[in-house]
Amino acid sequence: MPDACKVMHVVGTLLRRWPRISAATGFCAAGTALAILWWTPVIFQARGVLPFTLFIGTPALSPALAGWTLGKPLLDPTTVSTPRSAAFRGAVIASFALLLFAPLFATLYVWTQSVTEHWSMLSLTFLVFIGSALTAWFKVALTGAAVGWLLYTARSMTA
Repeated sequence: MPDACKVMHVVGTLLRRWPRISAATGFCAAGTALAILWWTPVIFQARGVLPFTLFIGTPALSPALAGWTLGKPLLDPTTVSTPRSAAFRGAVIASFALLLFAPLFATLYVWTQSVTEHWSMLSLTFLVFIGSALTAWFKVALTGAAVGWLLYTARSMTA
């Protein structure tokens, strides 16, 4: 049992020392896992790196950026003092990641589309945003709440 306490102390120290990197890593890992679970049938049937980049890379990059941008206060004990506020902040960060995902996906898709397709970046961004908000927002927000709560718990274990 003392080894587990040592590990938690080291994890808590690292979370407090590098809060932006810790939040970005936590949200990126959760976004990647959620994308892999969601898009596995598409990825296994697709050929090439583009589908992997579109369906796994962009859903991993957007929560990493959101965690980097908004995640530092999540690991600050003066800003977030309860597990409920950490979960709420995590859900907000994940929702912001979903907001970042739509233009990121649309931009990458339009830049790499074949000459026979004629998507405009703005219309595809709008379509992806509405579609992902209707189909995935609750799952994304719930996952973000779990990440926020886990980061809060790991940070406060040794505080």
